[in-house]
Amino acid sequence: MKRISRDHARFDLMRLLDRYARSRGSTIHDPQNQAAFLSDLTVDFEVNRSNEILIHGLRTQAMFAYVAAALGRCVVIKEEDAGEIYTSNPTMRAPDFRIVGVDGQEFLVEVKSHRPRRPSSAYSMTRSYFESLHAYAATFSRPLYFAIYWSQMRVWALVPAEGLRAQGDRYVLPMADAFKQNEMALLGDVMIGTVPSLTLKLYSDPAKPRSIDAEGRAQFTVQRAELFCGDDVILDEKERQIAWFLMNYGNWPSSPIPSEVCEGRLISTGVRAAPIERPNGDQDFEIVGLLSEMVSRQYNDITASSGRVDLLAPKRDPDELGVLIPPGFAGKKLRLWFFILGRNRIRAEQAV
Repeated sequence: MKRISRDHARFDLMRLLDRYARSRGSTIHDPQNQAAFLSDLTVDFEVNRSNEILIHGLRTQAMFAYVAAALGRCVVIKEEDAGEIYTSNPTMRAPDFRIVGVDGQEFLVEVKSHRPRRPSSAYSMTRSYFESLHAYAATFSRPLYFAIYWSQMRVWALVPAEGLRAQGDRYVLPMADAFKQNEMALLGDVMIGTVPSLTLKLYSDPAKPRSIDAEGRAQFTVQRAELFCGDDVILDEKERQIAWFLMNYGNWPSSPIPSEVCEGRLISTGVRAAPIERPNGDQDFEIVGLLSEMVSRQYNDITASSGRVDLLAPKRDPDELGVLIPPGFAGKKLRLWFFILGRNRIRAEQAV
């Protein structure tokens, strides 16, 4: 999916100036009003730039849109809460996004980041907040979902509004309930498994220096690289892209493989990603992780690689994040298993 952006400098700034002028009983042509507007805008910018809660909230909202787009089952993802609303019900609130899926289903999504002191603590919101969103969805006769990002575990749950429980003046969503009712599959999310392990092997160029010194170190030039799934070399370019993505952003830890040395010269070295243990050693595959989880890790690497948020959204379009696995994908060497998680159900598929 491609991102279509408006001319923000042309439209949004003028709307901001107009609202500012109305609040002061002035006009957009008043030079003093413009000077005051720019001065106040600078102050607001400095305040907001240091507001970590606001920054993380906006980045999580942008991340959800990118993840949903990268998962491949959305036709349109539109910011619903942008612009003004004229309504006879001033208590209603627009959710963050309106989404249309490839199956034609249309629904509204409110995005929230949840980072409690205890990772398993329930998410909650005020009754008035919930009802304001619900009123908007009811007016447009569209289902309302909440996309909750459990930031400590870095996983998403997409839960229908009726999945939240009313408790006093709040609505709550226990973590267990969230993942029992998780509908991220609507967006194309799958749990992926493959044959262990995934290995990148680098071969040195014999025409260039590659001797190992007394401290066991070697400077060398890479002649070629090979990717393996299990014991099989992956040759197909699409399979290589998918394998490399799974290695970098899946849940399998990586570690160096033993280097191949001959007569004091480095022949090859590399890194391997593999599950820590194989409790089901008689099955062909192990789970690498959820696709949404992996795209989110990639998003975090791009926007907050140092731990500080540097960007709310990447410069790249969503279709450049993650790896879109074609429907019915059947790898020659990279065998994949897909587990489609829905509300209280799991469906497994193998690409063969």
